[in-house]
Amino acid sequence: MPYLYLVVSVVFHASMSILGAFFNKKTVGTTDATAFYSLLCVASAFLGWLVLLSTDFQIELKVLPYSVLFAVGYALCNFLLVQALKTGPIALTSLLVQLSLVATTIWGFFFWDTKISFLVVLGLVVVVVSLWLCLYTGKQQGENKITWKWIIYVLLAFLGNATCTIVQRTQQTRFDGQYGNFFMTVSVGLSALICLAIYLKSNKKDSAIIFKKSGFLPIVAGLCNVVCNLCVMLLATSVISPNVVYPVIAVGGLCLTTLCSLFVFKERLKWWQYVGLVLGIISTGILNIS
Repeated sequence: MPYLYLVVSVVFHASMSILGAFFNKKTVGTTDATAFYSLLCVASAFLGWLVLLSTDFQIELKVLPYSVLFAVGYALCNFLLVQALKTGPIALTSLLVQLSLVATTIWGFFFWDTKISFLVVLGLVVVVVSLWLCLYTGKQQGENKITWKWIIYVLLAFLGNATCTIVQRTQQTRFDGQYGNFFMTVSVGLSALICLAIYLKSNKKDSAIIFKKSGFLPIVAGLCNVVCNLCVMLLATSVISPNVVYPVIAVGGLCLTTLCSLFVFKERLKWWQYVGLVLGIISTGILNIS
């Protein structure tokens, strides 16, 4: 059963970027589709966690400060991931968001007593090389897919994802793996309120059209996110080592997203960007096992 959880985690982890890319493709020309996507995605995730909380109703109010921080990062990542997918390459967007692991590793040096090992140093060096190769576009500016708008979106999504990872791991560590459902339910519920506020300030004239054409995509994405996080929690107490779980999820998800970007969305990158992408996948695995 643990290996089934692992496979499900990989597939559903990759679905976040893939479903967001499909949504962007189906809603070209509509107004403020991203705000509507984020609201539907996070709201469906909240309902999923609410159901899970009802099956294991353990409450601890000391978890609430962690929930607030997670909510901000979760809303930020969900909203800006879709914006980044809309304005830049799918494969590179997925890679850079996953490299938020770098921030988690650096955070661990100061707050989790993470030891600086050869693998950590090697992983960080490979990350730097990967980023340079991915972001370098050469002299042919007419074919340049890398824009400052995309860089800003993907870096903020990077920050949001790093915040979620750091806060979730800190909460689970300090509470001995307990109150996970309560923590996630409150976190995603607060995030849904943030997304609702963003949506209410947006231009809502195309909402009915967007929902009719592709409303199922963010709903499915939100439920996939619930299943993925639940499987990760179950794997935390399984016989499979965390040194295997996290690399497989991160690298497997990146590989699936990359294959989808190439064969489904027909993306074409420069040859050195493909090299950077491969190095990014390798660095993600190195940092996960370090």
